[in-house]
Amino acid sequence: MRCLALLGFFAWGFGSSAGPSGGASPPPCPASCSCDGDGGVDCSGRGLTAVPEGLSAFTHALDISMNNITKLPEDAFKNFPYLEELRLDANHITAVPEDSFEGLVQLRHLWLDDNSLTEVPIHPLSNLPCLQALTLALNKITHIPDFAFTNLSSLVVL
Repeated sequence: MRCLALLGFFAWGFGSSAGPSGGASPPPCPASCSCDGDGGVDCSGRGLTAVPEGLSAFTHALDISMNNITKLPEDAFKNFPYLEELRLDANHITAVPEDSFEGLVQLRHLWLDDNSLTEVPIHPLSNLPCLQALTLALNKITHIPDFAFTNLSSLVVL
């Protein structure tokens, strides 16, 4: 799997709902989120208990941190081939189902810190060929298997 070149760091300064210039309508944005019109979606700190529905397939950065999500559904992010940054930190996630990250072929940054994970989600992470940075701090993980990150050849920050 070949990863696309990183175009730069994404700012998390969401809030604008303006669409792209030229009269094109902006991609859909869930009512519980704010969208920047350029593929960034901020749903942080909204008291959500589930991943919001109605997100654009062209979303490149999704922040659903600081919510009350306890479980990720299977295939939760399957239709987001352009997603490069995913913030799931500061929720109450206890486990990550095997296919939760399937289809995230361009994901580079994944925040899973400050949750209630008891083990490294080895199989779900193996579906992320371009992952460069992963945070798992402040969970309840007591053991990390030797092979936990074997398939993450692009990982440089843990």
